[in-house]
Amino acid sequence: MSDSIKYIKEINTDKVFVALRDDGIGYLYFKDNTELNIELQLELLNMYNSLKDKELLPFLIEAGDGFTITKEARDNAISLEDRSAIKASAVVVNNLAYKIIANFYLNFNKPKRPYKVFSKREDAVKWLLQYV
Repeated sequence: MSDSIKYIKEINTDKVFVALRDDGIGYLYFKDNTELNIELQLELLNMYNSLKDKELLPFLIEAGDGFTITKEARDNAISLEDRSAIKASAVVVNNLAYKIIANFYLNFNKPKRPYKVFSKREDAVKWLLQYV
């Protein structure tokens, strides 16, 4: 979760860390053992939209150990996309399970906005910068 980037605005809860980075990229980190369900999705929607007055932002997304997502949240994600301040999503995966989850979402839910899975944060940031 740490790098040399400074955060302009931060929202820190027991489940997530959401921030606006000084390079114009939004950041979402799911803390260890967090389950993404519909209730958390709706909380995140408000957090995203509060970062920069509902301006669309590219987002870097990472998760700690034990992250899971419910089927209901996966199915609900597309319906929230048009209401979200996320312009593009770069998901950084650090293990095979997370890679499977991220690619499953990409292949079966077909996000409307740019979405890409990376194994290295640096590559994800480089890709996201085109959307700033």
